[in-house]
Amino acid sequence: MELLALLTRARSVRVAQEDLAATRLYDLRAFKTAAAELAYLRRVAAGGRYGGTVVTSMRQLVVGLAPLHPAWKMTGGEGWEDRDRHHQAVRRRLRDLQAMGLVRWSIGVDEDGEERRTELELLSVPEVMPAELAAAAGQMARWEARYGVELDTGSRTGIRGVRRVSAPLRASERQRRGCARARERAARRGVVQRSQTNSAPPCGTEPTAQNNGRFHEDIATPRNRCERTGVTRANAPAIATDSAAINDSETAGIEDGGPFGRGSSLASETAGDLGIDVQALLARVRQRQALRAPVVADIAAQADRRAVEVREWSLKRQWPAGRLREAWVVARYGAHAVAEGGSHQAGPLDRESYGRLRRAVARYERSADARPEGFPARGLGALLHLGGVAGELGPRTLAYAIGSLDQLSRRMRAHTTAASAARVQAAERRARKRHFDPPPPSRLQFRSPGPRWPKWLTVDEHGVPVFSAGLPVLDVGLAEAMGAHPGSGYYDATIRDAYLIAGQDLPTLLDGRWTMRLRDSGEIPPAARRDTGDWNLVELVRRTGEPAARWVRVPPVLRDEMLAALRADEARAARAELQAFHDRNNDTRSTP
Repeated sequence: MELLALLTRARSVRVAQEDLAATRLYDLRAFKTAAAELAYLRRVAAGGRYGGTVVTSMRQLVVGLAPLHPAWKMTGGEGWEDRDRHHQAVRRRLRDLQAMGLVRWSIGVDEDGEERRTELELLSVPEVMPAELAAAAGQMARWEARYGVELDTGSRTGIRGVRRVSAPLRASERQRRGCARARERAARRGVVQRSQTNSAPPCGTEPTAQNNGRFHEDIATPRNRCERTGVTRANAPAIATDSAAINDSETAGIEDGGPFGRGSSLASETAGDLGIDVQALLARVRQRQALRAPVVADIAAQADRRAVEVREWSLKRQWPAGRLREAWVVARYGAHAVAEGGSHQAGPLDRESYGRLRRAVARYERSADARPEGFPARGLGALLHLGGVAGELGPRTLAYAIGSLDQLSRRMRAHTTAASAARVQAAERRARKRHFDPPPPSRLQFRSPGPRWPKWLTVDEHGVPVFSAGLPVLDVGLAEAMGAHPGSGYYDATIRDAYLIAGQDLPTLLDGRWTMRLRDSGEIPPAARRDTGDWNLVELVRRTGEPAARWVRVPPVLRDEMLAALRADEARAARAELQAFHDRNNDTRSTP
């Protein structure tokens, strides 16, 4: 709908400029072409290294778009006939997509003024007005009623199956293409690493230090040198004993204590016991730690400063995932943890967790007056505060911390809005919409559009539930026969809608906000955890293939004995298979 609305907006400008006839405002061929070619560009951009940017040539673009157009003539030769035949049509479609605000494209030329590349940048979808969407929906309905959902007009030159060709790639296909690209890159790296170059001097020339690396003994790098600090085994003791080279304030903690200190058990070992010079080894370690200490301190200070900046971020900007993960590690494990190991301790941050975090932060800041004591007013500040107050059992990764903030914000919202009359009125409007509004148009129009209530609930002639002594009038036997009982989701939702529509006071146990508020305050006990079920029964069903209803009739003692026998048989078969494999492996290795 958005694509059709944007195309109509661009074509209406051409109609106003008298560049296009008013009768051609809605063009099915133009819409199908725009949808199919935009989907192709998006697939190409998603598969490239630069995200939403495609750098290609007009010749390659014509070859890629040719399968969409059955009437295009493609010779497939080495010449440029295909490009010359169809590049004007491709340029015209790109101009249309650029006028719609979906693509920005330009032609790159070389020093001779010849066209050498085509640069395409995919843009976000512009804002579409509700009136434009409504008009596009009406036009789409008319097209589908005439041509079907695939909009195939029977033309031999038009695009066929536009919904299929314009659909985005599935997750499995994106994964397959990513794996293929990774294998290709690995293969190219392997070819480069296995390549051999002939670096021998010219015929008749003696090898010198300039053309043979084996004679560079004066500038050769010792293999025992540490790449980061430059300390070698030969000069380590001398460097370590030089007091001018090491700052006493930086190495005091290292030399006096710790696993590499002078008083440690490792330092007390003798060279005869270990076969190495322990003092020289520890001197090298202290030297490297001392040289690394200023770098670690600078990285930790920068990470701490960036974490403070993250704490003040608002919802008006985007939040880079790397900055969020780094700030969480600083708040949970300290800035030196980031300096030493990066932000890997925060775990991954997927798109679903990112969206959940933004919703939780917005909910937290709307109900900031109900926040616990000591928590800041900013949502991201509260997330980092959770890392500071977390103990051994607290959240260790960012995803679990987002879940904790989400639950905290929901409890805060319950404290703020549980007694709100506007919330009850909004719930009543939604209940009336569910039970009194006619269903959406469908092919089953003979069904009555009246109120939709279950048969076990008594309603009057207007469809309003009947109450007696403040309770709804129910047929308990019919409700149980239909599988509706207190505690089930359908039963509770129906009774809650009945209270709202009838204008009765909603019971506390049927109001989720009030229930959450009372549980958080300790006035009512917490909700009982749901029974996870009999996992032995589930395993027995999986192993035997018999339905659970049949196994339920078997006594639990017999079920446990049968499951134990099945596990023993499986373990015995596995041991036999492993032994047979090792026997064959040994026979293969002993064969000359």
